[in-house]
Amino acid sequence: GLKEKEAQSERLAKEGLKGTLAKIDGEFYVVEDSDGQMHRLHVDKSSKLDKVAVGDKVKASVTKEGHVTTLQRQEK
Repeated sequence: GLKEKEAQSERLAKEGLKGTLAKIDGEFYVVEDSDGQMHRLHVDKSSKLDKVAVGDKVKASVTKEGHVTTLQRQEK
C-alpha cells in the first residue's frame, strides 16, 4: 500500500540503494535490488554519476522523491 511505499522511499533515502543496473531509459535508471525489486530512479544534470553500464553493480543515493543525487559503481 501507500504507507509501505512511503516507508520504502524513506529507507532508500536514508540508506541508499544497492543493486544491479538493469536498464538505462533516458533520464531513468532502473536498478534491481537484492530482493529482485525494480527501482526506477530519475537522473539529471545535477546527479553525480559514475560511468556505468547495464549489468554493473551500483550504489545510489536517492531522495525521497526517487531522484538520484549520486550513483557509484561498485566493484564486482
